[in-house]
Amino acid sequence: MESKKNKIALVTGGSRGLGKDMALSLAKKGLDVVLTYNSKKEEAEAVVKEIENLGQKAAAIQLNVAEVNSFEAFFQNVAIALKNTFDTEKFDFLVNNAGVGVHESLLKTTTAQFDDLVNIQ
Repeated sequence: MESKKNKIALVTGGSRGLGKDMALSLAKKGLDVVLTYNSKKEEAEAVVKEIENLGQKAAAIQLNVAEVNSFEAFFQNVAIALKNTFDTEKFDFLVNNAGVGVHESLLKTTTAQFDDLVNIQ
């Protein structure tokens, strides 16, 4: 008898904020989740545990969306996670949520911070 595979969602920026909420909501609906984080690995691992506690599979992969040169390694890491964690080669849904932000008033925002916000390559 063939086992039924769950659908898998890739949620960028899934370690906190709206991305975390989306990842958990998808898991509650029966989806497995691959989530990305930029720098807060511990937060991402905590979300993975929450998803697993809901009975779903999950994996967290580092991704800095501002570093285009890191995308090839990210794609390889996604392929590895899909194979090792989910026993598949593809995901079914993409929630493209990742972004950057500055948590300062406009007057306190530095030129470098502003450049990071509007850096489009």
